[in-house]
Amino acid sequence: MSRRWALSARCAAVFVALIFVAPVPGAVPAITQGVHLEQVGSIPVPAAPRAGYLASQVTARDGYAYISLGKAFTIYEVSDPAAPQRLGSYEFPDEIWRFRITGSRAYVGANFFGLGILDISDPTAPRLVGTHDTLGQASIAAAFETKVVIIDHMEGLVMVDVSDEAEPVLVGSYYIDGYARDVVTFGSLAFATESPSGLYVFDLSKPGPPEPVSILHAAGAPRAIEVSSAGGGSTLLCGASGGNLQVYDVSDPLAPVRAATFETPGRAEHVALDGAVAYVADGEAGIQIVDLSTPTEPRLLGSYELAKRAHYVSVAGSHVFVVAGDEEDAEVVILRRS
Repeated sequence: MSRRWALSARCAAVFVALIFVAPVPGAVPAITQGVHLEQVGSIPVPAAPRAGYLASQVTARDGYAYISLGKAFTIYEVSDPAAPQRLGSYEFPDEIWRFRITGSRAYVGANFFGLGILDISDPTAPRLVGTHDTLGQASIAAAFETKVVIIDHMEGLVMVDVSDEAEPVLVGSYYIDGYARDVVTFGSLAFATESPSGLYVFDLSKPGPPEPVSILHAAGAPRAIEVSSAGGGSTLLCGASGGNLQVYDVSDPLAPVRAATFETPGRAEHVALDGAVAYVADGEAGIQIVDLSTPTEPRLLGSYELAKRAHYVSVAGSHVFVVAGDEEDAEVVILRRS
C-alpha cells in the first residue's frame, strides 16, 4: 500500500474495517477488485558486477524465470515459487541490456557484442546459436517468424533474417530520430520507441528493409514498452516515461494515439500488462495495479508495498515477479495473485 493510500485509509478506518483488515506494508497483501497479492518466494540476486548496475530484467513464463544480471543470463525453475531452483546460465562477453523471449529462443541485446540468440529449449544448458554484430550498442531484440528486429543506439532499428540462425543476414535498418530505446512485437507488428518523443510502428510481414507504417510524435514517449490485447478488439501499448505511466491505443497501427498519462504515487520504471490491467514497478512505492479498461481514464486499483525499490516487473499466470533493491542488495520477489 502506498503512503498516499495509507493516509486515506487512516482517514476512513471505520469504512475500511467493514470490508477487510488493513494490510501491513510489505507483509500482508493488497486487495484490488478480487486481485489478492502476497509474497510467496524470492530469488536472491548476487552483488552487481559494477557499481550502479542492477539485474536489468526478469521475464517469467511456463514455470521458468529468466533473469539477466551483468553479463549473465540465468534460468530458474519456479513451478514451486517457494523453492526456486537455479538451472542453467549463459555468460555473454558484454553486459546484457535487455532481452525478449519467443518460444524456445531468447533474443538478447548485449551492448557492443550485439544480438545473441540463445536456445533455451534445455533450461539447464542455454546455448548460443547465432549472433549479429550491430554498428553500435545493441539494447534489445524482438522476433516475428524468421525476422528479428534489434534496437541499436547508433543504427536505430535493425532487421535481420534468421532463417539460418547460425548466420543471420542483415535485411536493413531504419534510423530512428532521438535515442532509440525499446522494441516489442505483437503479431506481425513491431513497435519501437525513442527518447524524447517518438513511437514507430513497423509491419514485419512486408518484404524488404524496415519502413514505418506510422509514426507518432508525443512528448515523453516511453523508454520501456509492453503491448497487450485489452479485449473488444483493442490493443494497448504502455510504458514508463518521466516516472509516469504512458498509455497508447494502438488498435489501429496506422493511427496510434496516446490515450493517457497516468501519474503513479512513486516513480514508474517499468510496466507489465495482463489484458487491460497494468502492473507498474513504481520505484520506492512498490507495485501499482492500474485498470486500463477505459484507456483514456486509467484508474488505480491498489498497490503492494515492498521493502526495496521496485525496478522491473513481469506477470505470468497467477504470479508477479519483481526485480527489487539496488546493486548492493537485490532480489526477485515472487508474488502470488488470486
